[in-house]
Amino acid sequence: MKKGSAIAIAIVIIVIVAGVVVYFDNYYKPSTKSSAPSEIVIGMPYASSGSFSFSSLAVKSGFQMWVNQTNSNGGIYLSSIGHKLPIKVDYLDDQSSTSQVATDYTDLITQDHVNILMSDFGSTLVAPGITIAQDHKMVFFDTTGSTPSFFTPSNPYMVDLAIQVSSLWPLPLAEFLVAEHSTIKNVAIVYTTQDFTTAQAQTVDSYLTSHGITPVYYQGTADSSISEYETTLAAINATHPDAVLEFGYNTNDIPFLGAMSAGNYHFNMTFTIYGGLETSDIVANTPAGSLNNTWTYAAPPYSQYSNVAFGPTTSQFVSEWEANYSTSPNLNDIAGYNSGQLLGQIMTKAGSLSQTALRAAANETSGAMTLEGQYLLNNTTGAQMGEGMNLMQFQANSSGLNPVVIYPTSVANGTMKYPAPAKPIMPLEPTANLPFVYNAANLGQQAMPTLKYQ
Repeated sequence: MKKGSAIAIAIVIIVIVAGVVVYFDNYYKPSTKSSAPSEIVIGMPYASSGSFSFSSLAVKSGFQMWVNQTNSNGGIYLSSIGHKLPIKVDYLDDQSSTSQVATDYTDLITQDHVNILMSDFGSTLVAPGITIAQDHKMVFFDTTGSTPSFFTPSNPYMVDLAIQVSSLWPLPLAEFLVAEHSTIKNVAIVYTTQDFTTAQAQTVDSYLTSHGITPVYYQGTADSSISEYETTLAAINATHPDAVLEFGYNTNDIPFLGAMSAGNYHFNMTFTIYGGLETSDIVANTPAGSLNNTWTYAAPPYSQYSNVAFGPTTSQFVSEWEANYSTSPNLNDIAGYNSGQLLGQIMTKAGSLSQTALRAAANETSGAMTLEGQYLLNNTTGAQMGEGMNLMQFQANSSGLNPVVIYPTSVANGTMKYPAPAKPIMPLEPTANLPFVYNAANLGQQAMPTLKYQ
């Protein structure tokens, strides 16, 4: 080899080595900064507008109340770090759009790099995030999406926090109808064709038919206006039902009850979901007296739990909420807050922000009593099996509207008014302070006062 060639080769080698040194110095040099996070970043979509906004904003408000309280106490302790970290929440507005909420879930993971992924309200806005979270191996903390098909053994990343899987909600209602079949013979079922509501209608239909009772009317609908529900009610009325069960969101219950008033329909028993979940919204947007003698779920705050494992009791939470917002909370306010309470326990048990550790800690937390009832997680699927719903009736009388638990009989605090009186006794609106219903003593639930009218 000639001397000039050898020199040239040496120069090339020196240049390459120098480049490698610079590359590793720039990109692989150990950081002099601590790798421990300075805060816990939680990502959560919400809907400021659209059909789910009332419920979504309630969940967000409840969750933010927990965040504020937690940060005022220094944050969440993580044993892997050895001290508490404050919480920061990245809220993205999906405006009740399934396409936008899918974008939001993706952005929270890939752009905001959140440590914790929370869902928006309800099954419709939860569904788009399930696959996204699974693909990115993120635990998906589901606040209120309860469709049974969301929870499968093939997806280890789902954790249903604050709402029982919806197929279990109406079991007390179905059992009651079978027990009272000699009195309540003909049952009509109309349901909104959304996952959450369809699952409940299917449960009741299946339970009734398994006991030899065939509903006289069983139909899904996309009705969303008073005029549309008037047409549906005419068809239902023609079947001469004793009980009419309407499974819908608040945006369905409101026009349904409006159509009953507009068409002067009266049934011996009328059931809606959101009468007991978001009473103030239903009362504010339906004709006076629409809830008189109707049936619904005895959801918190109507059911109160006192022997909780952590955080406030239901009664204490209601007092704190009223002090902050000058109004009574509904179920979704409570569900948002309880989602935070459970998440805090899970993070503390996990001791880190590892997704594997968080999922394992969610299982370990199962069995704890909360202000919504007992948190019972299916350890394989992540479905919520606890935090169940009893059956109650808003009973109108001369002094007001009294929510009475009717079934199960073991926790009942009154007897049913059946058939429902044909005329509303007091078609007035309730005060802001809602009542609470008595329930099983072993759940630490308290007696209720009568709901007064103005």
